[in-house]
Amino acid sequence: MRLNKIAVATVAVALVMGMTACGGSSSTASSVASSAAASSEAASSEAASEAASEVEAQSAEYTVYNTTGTAVTELYLYDAGSEDKGENLAGEGLADGDSLVITRDVDADKQADVVYVLEFVTEDGATQSFDTLHYEVASISLKSVDAAAGATAIAFEAPQN
Repeated sequence: MRLNKIAVATVAVALVMGMTACGGSSSTASSVASSAAASSEAASSEAASEAASEVEAQSAEYTVYNTTGTAVTELYLYDAGSEDKGENLAGEGLADGDSLVITRDVDADKQADVVYVLEFVTEDGATQSFDTLHYEVASISLKSVDAAAGATAIAFEAPQN
């Protein structure tokens, strides 16, 4: 696509040169030159836009802290609306006070639409979830059932030492 625009700009410049050499009117030459400049500017703008979108692509990173007071035996991060939770990110278990980092990569143009569910199960069988996690870099502290009696089962912060 970019090569096509560059080719159009080159042809337009060649036409201007040809018209000037053949004694074409200056207003026509000026008009063609303006068109060539606009085409060249559009090609440059598109190239800059493509480069910017590549730069904007970044990984989502969630640092998850277990502050439940007990071990977390299951931990999932999956797309909202999906029935497939994927792999248990807690592995053999996430002890109280431990943390892990979860990363996700999505195309830059789709990042704004991503919504995840963060779900966890503690060793006493309590299951909790947060179902509106967006694509971002965030620290997340998992709360116990008693501490989660408020608005959510998580807090967007690292634990205070």
